[in-house]
Amino acid sequence: MKTVAAALFLFICATLTPESPRVLRAPVWIYLEPVPGSFSESAPQKNPPVEELRETARYILSGMAGGWNFSYVPSDRRRNVSEEFTLVPILPVQSDDPRFSMDSLTPEYPRLTCWAQFTVDDAVARRLNYWESIRFVPGKGRGTGERTRESAGIQDAYKNAVLNAVRTIARGLEKNKPKEITGEVLLREGPRLFADEGRFVAEVRVLVNIREVVPYTLY
Repeated sequence: MKTVAAALFLFICATLTPESPRVLRAPVWIYLEPVPGSFSESAPQKNPPVEELRETARYILSGMAGGWNFSYVPSDRRRNVSEEFTLVPILPVQSDDPRFSMDSLTPEYPRLTCWAQFTVDDAVARRLNYWESIRFVPGKGRGTGERTRESAGIQDAYKNAVLNAVRTIARGLEKNKPKEITGEVLLREGPRLFADEGRFVAEVRVLVNIREVVPYTLY
């Protein structure tokens, strides 16, 4: 009888053990060296590779943890309007945040790679539940960035991939081209980055929430 009671006690304790915290993860890499022949006296000083990797990791995780607010101005040749697209992190991941880490840091020439990780806390969990509880528009996109821009080129590739996802969704919203579209977008897990013909190429899946479509005022 004591054996049965002990087993039951252990079973209850096991069922009451809190679940492991959710961790957002993304593969991140940068080149260890700049493009040959790209050195110049006027070029800004390049940060150490680990710092470049850290900045790239925080950029990607910020899009996965809280998402970005965006503003999209479609190009309009008739009105002489150039396309504009901005992303602002909603819950930016700070460099000194203890929830942020880079696991499996591996220098394998010509790249430095790692797994960027962010442990979800209550604030981020509420944000992710918000995305999961409402039916937002899923999308996907591919974007490029120049290899010569180093880690900034990687961020360009991700930004342009998100832009293309938003642009595709925007085309189905209005018959007439709007003046501006604003909203928010969440980068889903599993983003992909690779190099092709001197450019960075990012492929992403996103959830998009269109908040406002501003039409051109008719005069």
